[in-house]
Amino acid sequence: MSESTPTYPSQGEYIARDSLRELLPNGYSPKGARLLFVHAHPDDESSSTGAAMAYYASAGAEVYLLTATRGEMGEVIPEELQHLEVGKPGNTDNGEALGAYREKELAAACRVLGVKQQFFLGQEPAVAPGALSVYRDSGMAWGPAGTPVPNERAAADSLTAQPLEPQAAAVAAAIEAIRPDAVITYDADGGYGHPDHRRVHDIVMRAVQLLQGTPAEPVLVWGLDSSAEPEKDTRTQAAVYGDGAAKREAMRAHATQLVITGPKSFEYSNKVPQKISAVETYRVLTGDARRLVPSAPEPAGWISTSLVGVILGVLAGVAGSIYHAWVIYAGDTPIPVGLALGVLTVLSASLWTALSHHRPFGALVTGGIAAATVHWLAYGRADSPFVLVNPDVYIGQVGTWWYFLAPMSALVAYLWARRRAPKDAEFYGPRAMHERARRGRK
Repeated sequence: MSESTPTYPSQGEYIARDSLRELLPNGYSPKGARLLFVHAHPDDESSSTGAAMAYYASAGAEVYLLTATRGEMGEVIPEELQHLEVGKPGNTDNGEALGAYREKELAAACRVLGVKQQFFLGQEPAVAPGALSVYRDSGMAWGPAGTPVPNERAAADSLTAQPLEPQAAAVAAAIEAIRPDAVITYDADGGYGHPDHRRVHDIVMRAVQLLQGTPAEPVLVWGLDSSAEPEKDTRTQAAVYGDGAAKREAMRAHATQLVITGPKSFEYSNKVPQKISAVETYRVLTGDARRLVPSAPEPAGWISTSLVGVILGVLAGVAGSIYHAWVIYAGDTPIPVGLALGVLTVLSASLWTALSHHRPFGALVTGGIAAATVHWLAYGRADSPFVLVNPDVYIGQVGTWWYFLAPMSALVAYLWARRRAPKDAEFYGPRAMHERARRGRK
């Protein structure tokens, strides 16, 4: 390989001994999680992060893709499409037709990868005051050492020619709208050094900075592992063993840009052989990927919840029956203090069973047993009832109210616990747990 031959980072070659296997924070399940991948051009998502995207999508995560440009300045491989490449014979535009064509390629690749939503910088939700609605591919050239150098003929509306701040504000708006748990983009060197890749890294980092301290701030931000000496990189590494087959098929959709040369190999237009790796490695850019956050409490078992409900139901029924008839007088007006305490006893016992065990049905068990206990105390000894149910006398009226209010209070506890369950799930959700831990750290 000559000095001027382009060089690319090789994916999955170095895996640190303490590397993680997840891009999601500790305690997260892929099902229902949200990941936002941010790339510079169509095809970058497939060739760089396609295995991870397909893996997470198939595992139930919501995968979003923000693409900064439409790749208008890309080189075109198929002979029959050469007229789309800027500067080639038959080309009459500044890459607009190629960009439109590559949009279709990107849509096909996203279908293979299982992307929930793909959008471009300048499209909803990635919009902000001062940001353009379309950013053009900046293009690049290969330097004498085989590294990318800026394109001297980059258009005025290209990504690197425009100010960074509105671009970052637009990406921040997209993050705020999507609320991803993790954002994945390039490292500072842009992977192999493409100016647009470097700019995308800077845009994302500035966007995250704009969201710092807000509920929309991502828990983790990852950059593609591209160091020339990865063993010297002390940042946390994640090695994702993804879906290599889906990655290859998604790459195949980008026929203008690359050619699949074998089951695990491909080439760009420069014909430099590269590996299609199902293993992709990333380095953490912001956040603590190793931070252990307490997991959500698991609901107690049906048997243990029922057993506790039975015990508390008997105790609440007996206790309430003991003092339900306690009455104090304000002048000639009786105040059934004991009845109120009895109802509060059953209500509290039912709520405690439901909430402490994270099982709303526990309230019904407690209340049902309390009601059965009160019934037995009222009718178990017909000659001398402990609870008098007789509306004809005042003490019997109190007993009647106690007889019916005991189970009603448990029903109230059950309905309240059911309404509370979604809020508890959100409160104990992994993102909320991380938010509280992050605030505690600060």
